[in-house]
Amino acid sequence: MAEPQISKRYYCRWWYRGFYVLTSIILLFPLWYIYLNINDIYIFNPPLWGKLFLYFISGFGIFWGYLTSKEYDNKTFLGIEQIKRFFKEKAYIYTDNGVLKTDGVLGIIRHPYYFAGLLVLWGRTLKIKDLIINIIFTFYFIFGALNEERKLIELHGEKYMEYKRKVPMLFPNLRSTFNKTKNNLF
Repeated sequence: MAEPQISKRYYCRWWYRGFYVLTSIILLFPLWYIYLNINDIYIFNPPLWGKLFLYFISGFGIFWGYLTSKEYDNKTFLGIEQIKRFFKEKAYIYTDNGVLKTDGVLGIIRHPYYFAGLLVLWGRTLKIKDLIINIIFTFYFIFGALNEERKLIELHGEKYMEYKRKVPMLFPNLRSTFNKTKNNLF
């Protein structure tokens, strides 16, 4: 992680988020090429009931990703808003509204998109090439979450630290999630 003064200098630049997203997409192409050229040898191919369970997990991951997309300003998330604002208003520095969002899916888990991605990745039968890709993406999600955590601590300080103490990072605490839901329903 970069020093705080360096990260503040770059994280909030109008081009940073769009550049990050574009670079991530471009780096998928060599990974996809490698994936296509690895043998298709199954290492985990369960019976039908097991496959149905895996499809349920993967489907839940897609559903969770959809729920998460409703919680975010996706244009800002992808860097589109920052680029648009730069060309429209010559806004060189992006500033968010300073509000730390901790409700909805963000009240259950701090990095809901990464959680959805992990469910989709691991909720399927595995060939050797799937295992390799899953491991790479799992590390990417973990390091991405840790990097985002540092940035959010920098931006929100103690408020984020308190949020961090209450809400798990990548996997929801099912018991507390059930209790929250039960208390909200009754």
